Amino acid sequence: MKILLVSPCLQSEIRPNQFSIPHLTLSLIAAMTPPEHEVFVCEEVYGDIIDFDSDYDLIGISLMSQTCLRGYEIANEFKKREKTIVFGGIHATAMPEEAIRYGDAVVIGEAEGGLWAEVLSDAKNHKIKPFYKLDKLPDLQEHIFPRRDLIKCKSGKLEIAPIEATRGCPYNCDFCSVSRFFGKKQRHKLIRDIVTDAESCPQKHLFFVDDNVAMDKKFATELFTEMIPLKKIWVGQASINLSKDEELMKLAYKSGCRALLIGFESMTEAGIGAYRKTLKTVDENVEAIKRLRNNGILTMASVVFGLDSDTEAVFDITHNFLLKSKPAFLQACLMTPYPGTQVFENLKAQRRILTDDWSKYDTKKVVISPKNISPERLREGYAEIRETTYGVSSIFYRALPHILMGIPETLLYFSLNFGARMTYHNSDKANIYRNPDDLPIDFDTAKYVKPFSL
Repeated sequence: MKILLVSPCLQSEIRPNQFSIPHLTLSLIAAMTPPEHEVFVCEEVYGDIIDFDSDYDLIGISLMSQTCLRGYEIANEFKKREKTIVFGGIHATAMPEEAIRYGDAVVIGEAEGGLWAEVLSDAKNHKIKPFYKLDKLPDLQEHIFPRRDLIKCKSGKLEIAPIEATRGCPYNCDFCSVSRFFGKKQRHKLIRDIVTDAESCPQKHLFFVDDNVAMDKKFATELFTEMIPLKKIWVGQASINLSKDEELMKLAYKSGCRALLIGFESMTEAGIGAYRKTLKTVDENVEAIKRLRNNGILTMASVVFGLDSDTEAVFDITHNFLLKSKPAFLQACLMTPYPGTQVFENLKAQRRILTDDWSKYDTKKVVISPKNISPERLREGYAEIRETTYGVSSIFYRALPHILMGIPETLLYFSLNFGARMTYHNSDKANIYRNPDDLPIDFDTAKYVKPFSL
């Protein structure tokens, strides 16, 4: 069969010349595809154009919530041409009954363990089933080397290759779907396979897509040690608890780590108490960022606004935290009720979700009514934080400690911040999105994209 794998993207998010972390999913699916099939990949974020009239036999579409409506549009076009459509990805897993209305099959959860091969066999024999799901999470010890030749690893001027060492997260934050998709226990790939994969990448820079690459100290210690001879430079995600381990921080740096995205989630007293990812006080988190920086690692701080514990004070508290800690970068997110999370169920039951237009679910738009502040104030405060943080004065105010780290770190710091500044000024500045009065919030996507029918 001739197979097309698609990663959809909204027209407004296409950015072929700006920094974007490449996705790993499609290259893994391609690697699981038996060699008898011919595989093509389309990543719309990089400006790839879909040829709907090509002679593909099967179309695989990976869905995230903010891209699913675009994915359904693509499916409709192919259904008009009587093509077989298979959906996968985190949104299809959370909303399989929704996705199946637009396609022929939905892969629920991970596709390893022979599941994708089963889908292809059924499709080839015209016996495809509506839903495919493993009985348990797949064993990552059976390593799959991604088809990197099929994906783009260059965004703007930087080439960076995605790589994966683990899956799963024990934190189980109520607004996050990761633990529900990948499990609450971290699973590891074989270190020799991870190192072989990293070594095979022609790119010098890597991005670990793991939610917490340093969570298991024994595993991380061995992985970092084995990566030192590769002389790769990498960034990834980790818990701030890494800052309490001087030995592991130094080893991470030696292995090539130069920056980590750390989910602080909230700097309010209530927020710190609710999420185990942070240390116990604002001052402890400030010192932790300094320790990481002293060990050569930049901190990309992720903070969520619109939590039920947030009050009007959250914006000043966060601003003061940024002034004190001087993180290399701020990932400012608005609370977004992704399907499959506890937050989604709670807010839906309380009728505090303002729109069911999935295309607005990108953590940069106000789509909920917070508990203790108005949607309008959430929008204003969020816009103020981003305007201030990505302003030229703030960028240079936070720059000195990173300049003192060295030239590569300085270049990374300014690239991150001026890239974020450009993206922010090209964005819609966090508008509030509400359904019109005549459009019920019933999560029926047919009112946005009508399923194709003969």
